[in-house]
Amino acid sequence: SYQLLLLSIPQEFSFVLQVTLIPTHDSEVMREWYQETHEKQQDLNIMVLASSSTVVMQDESFPACKIEL
Repeated sequence: SYQLLLLSIPQEFSFVLQVTLIPTHDSEVMREWYQETHEKQQDLNIMVLASSSTVVMQDESFPACKIEL
């Protein structure tokens, strides 16, 4: 699963990788995962935002969403 891949990133990289996750839906499972892995997320510069987040770009704001093609 993606969460296992993301949280297993080697820490030996010579660069700092910052990742922002915006879940598609809020759920009890997501909240549990967030609580259980919060310390690891901080160690790896992973920021998890609420599924109701707003994206702001070039003086424009809009709801974050998932786009599938």
